[in-house]
Formats: sequence, C-alpha cells, structure tokens
Amino acid sequence: MRPASILESFPITMTAGLVLGLLLGGFPVLTKEISMAALAVAMTLSLTSVTLAQTRGRDHVRHAAWALVINYGFLTALILVIALFFEDDVRNGWILMAAAPSAISVVPFTTILGGQTSKALFSTAVNYVVALVLMPALTLLLIGSAVDVTSLIIYVMLLIVLPMALSRAVMRMKISKPVNTSMLNISMAVLIFAVAGANRAAFQGELMIVAAISVACVVRTFGSGLLTEVVLRRARISKADRASYVLFSSYKNLGLTATLAIALFAPIVAVPATICIVFEVVWVVFLIRFYPRFPE
Repeated sequence: MRPASILESFPITMTAGLVLGLLLGGFPVLTKEISMAALAVAMTLSLTSVTLAQTRGRDHVRHAAWALVINYGFLTALILVIALFFEDDVRNGWILMAAAPSAISVVPFTTILGGQTSKALFSTAVNYVVALVLMPALTLLLIGSAVDVTSLIIYVMLLIVLPMALSRAVMRMKISKPVNTSMLNISMAVLIFAVAGANRAAFQGELMIVAAISVACVVRTFGSGLLTEVVLRRARISKADRASYVLFSSYKNLGLTATLAIALFAPIVAVPATICIVFEVVWVVFLIRFYPRFPE
C-alpha cells in the first residue's frame, strides 16, 4: 500500500495513533494544547464542505432536537444509572461525565463516517448552548458543586467558532479531496496519540476498580451506540442521519470532564473519563471499519 493511501485510511491512522499513544505515553509536554490544536485543525478541514446556508432549515432544527434528546437524555441517563454502581469520588466522576455536552469531535467523525456534517455542526452548537445551563445545574444538583461555564465558552469559541471561520479561508485554497482527507486523518491521529498516551496511567490503578470502570465504559460507549444504530435503522432513518445520531449517543466531552474533575475535585474523579477516552477511540475505529457494511 502506498504511503499516500495509508494516510487516506482512517482506520489505519487511528489505530496507529492509539497503539503508539499507549506504547509511548503520548507527548511529554503540552498535551492539552496539542490536543486542542489537532482537534481545531480537524474541525476546520471537516467544515470546508459546509456552507453557512446549509446550517439553516427546519430539518437542521429537528436534527438538533433529536441529538439533544439522544445525548442529554438517553446517554446522560445511562451514565447516571452506571454511576449508581460506584461510590464516592468515582461516582462523582460519572456524574460529571453525564453532565458534560457531546464531544466536539462528533463533527469530524460524522464527516469521516459519511454523515451530514452541517447537521452535526448545528446540533453540536445547540448542545453546547444548552450545556451552559444544564452542566452547572446537574453538577450542583447531583454533586453539590456547580462547574464554571467559562471552560464551556472557551471550547465553543476555539473549537467551533474559530474553525468555522478558518474553514472559509481553507475553502478558497481548493485543496484536493485526497489531500484534505489525509490532513484530516493525520490531525485526528495526533489527537488520539495525545489523549491515549496521556491517559494510559489510568489503567495502572487498582485492578478491580479499573476492570469495573472498563466494563461500564464498554456499555456506555459500544452498548449505547449499537442500540441507537439498531433502533434508528428499524425506524428507517437514513445512514447519513444515523451516523451523527450514533455518535451523539456514545460521545461526551471527556477532555472537558477530566479537566474539570481535576480542577474542581480530586484526580480520582477524572478516572472514569480518562479510561472511557481510550474506549471511545476503539469505538470510532470500529465504526470506521464496520459502519460502511451497515444497511442504508
């Protein structure tokens, strides 16, 4: 296989990023900054196929409403049920995850899966606007400490607004599709390398707790995603729409969750999020490998 073909293969680049991250431990410094920069680049490249006019319309509003129900209804409820099986700080880690909005990476992953990027972008923006109210409210109600919305606003500006603006300039460069795909895959591989490597230490804790959290992560990610796929397929929802719904049903902003857990509570509160990050990486590699085989 030619090097160019390897870079155009999302499963290969993501698997390489995951394996190398777990083996090498990611970047020695500036992990957070590199991760955010890589995601911003991936967002920018993903949005080059989206015009502002495409983010308007009743179908986008409907998609955003369902994405909100799936992410802040179904997935949040599932995570809160999982939290009941844990105690103290670990339980708070699950609650903080349940209160978080969807991962911003839902947008580039939707592009890669062949879904409708404009709908994923609009739905993600709505999700974060709602999160400005829901996340502090849920954490105050269930943990007794409300998170600061400043971090959410920074995420929205740096990872949604800025990439949308930069994508307009990139569109004028008329980058070929193979080059755009390769650059998108490289940026996502850098992100996966950084987060997987930075969180591998989470698997070195007490074996029984790590095993229990890992099982819960599989249910939370693979279980919720596959259930959503089956239900929507039987409802005859097109694959283009199902792709983003499946991602909204299985992805929370775990980087934000882990950061807030360490800043507001104790490091152990971040363990569920850090372990789930690795399973989310495996999940998207699974989707890229097998999703094309799913019925339309």
